[in-house]
Amino acid sequence: MKLFYARASLEDARIVVCGLPVDKTSSFLPGTKFGPMYIRYCTENIESFSPYQENDLQKLKICDLEDLKLEDQDWYAETRKFVEKHFNPDKKFIFLGGEHTITLPIIEVLRKYYKKFSIIHLDAHADLRDEYLGNKICHATVMRRAGDIIGLENIYQFGIRSGTGQEFKLHKNLYKFEVYQPLRKIIDKIPGPVYLSIDVDVVNPAVLPAVSTPASGGISFQEMIDSILLFKNREIISLDIVEFNPLAGNPYASGTAVAEILRELILIL
Repeated sequence: MKLFYARASLEDARIVVCGLPVDKTSSFLPGTKFGPMYIRYCTENIESFSPYQENDLQKLKICDLEDLKLEDQDWYAETRKFVEKHFNPDKKFIFLGGEHTITLPIIEVLRKYYKKFSIIHLDAHADLRDEYLGNKICHATVMRRAGDIIGLENIYQFGIRSGTGQEFKLHKNLYKFEVYQPLRKIIDKIPGPVYLSIDVDVVNPAVLPAVSTPASGGISFQEMIDSILLFKNREIISLDIVEFNPLAGNPYASGTAVAEILRELILIL
């Protein structure tokens, strides 16, 4: 199924949504490959109108490419090929995960179009390990590998509340626990353009429990919305929403929260 408000063709669309249902390296609760499907399903439970932004998705030209169909074992190459085939810098792309590792092939493709850009990363986890369980490329190393591509100094992390001591020492642009206050203070100093990566486990699991690696604490849903609204005047290249796992909790309540996050992100683009 497609998002009900996505009625434009790829050619005519200003905003393009596509699902990357990768779930290959999950270390705790597998199931993120069903995330894009449930986000679309739960979108049927929300309004296209945003009371936060006083705007309506149905005014916009949005295309839904649906999900990448993974056919063989090399998910990384397939994902990168899919992004390469469809990406157009004149449009705004939103990628629905899937595990957080999908960010890496996206960043590789974007690096061909943009000489320099920053990543703003909202997450409960630092994802800065050099390897995890013998893997150099996985959900726990994704920002370390992204740093290999664009430079770790160009990655800004917010809401982090889980990681090794080494991860917390490694990165000076890492802001613990909160998102809105530190982001509000420095967002105008972060060099643009920006790629935004949101792991939904940054939200308190009491509010959004259906994630693959829940972490105690976290921000409120309102803080998430307030943080998104800070991006209204920033140049965003593209963005992703990852780690929603409908098998890990009530898929409908959590899915509705993620669908609303998606709505607000589309509108700030």
